[in-house]
Amino acid sequence: MLKYFRRTRQKLFVEGSAKRYFFYAVGEIILVVIGILIALQINNWNENRKDKILENEYLNRLLSDIEFDQQWLKTYTLDRYAKKVKSLEIGKAYYQDNYIIKDTLQFLNIISYGGVFGFADWNLNKNTYNELISTGNLRKIKSDILRTKITDYYEESNAKSSTSKNYISSYINFINSFTAFNPKSPDSISEFDQKLFLKHIKTEEYYRLANSELTLAHRISKFAKELIKKAEELTINIKAHLKE
Repeated sequence: MLKYFRRTRQKLFVEGSAKRYFFYAVGEIILVVIGILIALQINNWNENRKDKILENEYLNRLLSDIEFDQQWLKTYTLDRYAKKVKSLEIGKAYYQDNYIIKDTLQFLNIISYGGVFGFADWNLNKNTYNELISTGNLRKIKSDILRTKITDYYEESNAKSSTSKNYISSYINFINSFTAFNPKSPDSISEFDQKLFLKHIKTEEYYRLANSELTLAHRISKFAKELIKKAEELTINIKAHLKE
């Protein structure tokens, strides 16, 4: 093709047809420009296609992470919240002489349950989001609104996790100091430890710790519900964007 254009130009130049040569040269330039524009357009289309594939990959990974968060919050916190609160209330009732023990070992294990999720450790999945931030690929998500919602979700997650640590009561440390954990027999407590444990449940220290742990339970449950709601809203937004 290039040889054909070259021969044509030479022929027109030799024939001395300046006008025809000029128009031909202009036409050739236009064709070259058009070719370049088409090449650029194809390249842009290809890059946009790659970006879209990468965006969809990240969004689907975020969906998996967010689903994990919801399940973790439900299993770790909400499903155990009512039983935790009940065990702490029973402990307070015993301190106030408003609870009669029928089975000492069972009672102490109920009291021990009050320490579940007592460390307020939010083990949420932030792998994809952290990768988006560290690589700068958050910009691959084209929707400004969706990027903002994703960022808001993880910022709120971090804030709730950090705030939760302010409510840690040391209740679980108190419990563990009287119940040596044996993985082969997790519900066992020696007779000596049972007597010592019962004695200390009747102290003001225990009562104050139980109240602090109740505050933690209520707060963590509230945080979990709020974050699950935000996760559900974000899931809807991501799925809607993927369908576009």
